[in-house]
Amino acid sequence: MSSVIHSDNKSTYQERRKLDKLAAVQDIWEKWIETLAKLYNLNENITVDEQLVGFRDQCSFKQYIPSKPSKYGIKICTLCDSKTLYVLKTQIYPGKEQRSKPEKNQRIRVACDLTYEYLGHNITCDNFFTSYNLGQLLLKRK
Repeated sequence: MSSVIHSDNKSTYQERRKLDKLAAVQDIWEKWIETLAKLYNLNENITVDEQLVGFRDQCSFKQYIPSKPSKYGIKICTLCDSKTLYVLKTQIYPGKEQRSKPEKNQRIRVACDLTYEYLGHNITCDNFFTSYNLGQLLLKRK
């Protein structure tokens, strides 16, 4: 079945893959995220968190985090409703980018990306995301 059903345009895949490690699933992933947000009315308290979805197969952005129960997997940052745990938005971590300069404040960027549309909510995050600079940015946006 998977040999005849594809979620990607193979003719442009190699070029897009150079810029985006998620090229094969990016379109479907974005549609999924759009659908999640449309189907739910959010409570006032939201949570930004990271999780490692266990995965041991071959993948260029598979992560190893020894402190997590699965240890190997795909790292996903999520925005969830704190009351119901409904996932509203996610970002897959594609691994280190091959840039001349490493991205500074990646955690702040991810937290801001996930919460951008949700002004006026109480945002909770763990120490992975928490920083003084993030707090200042979120206060300016309210």
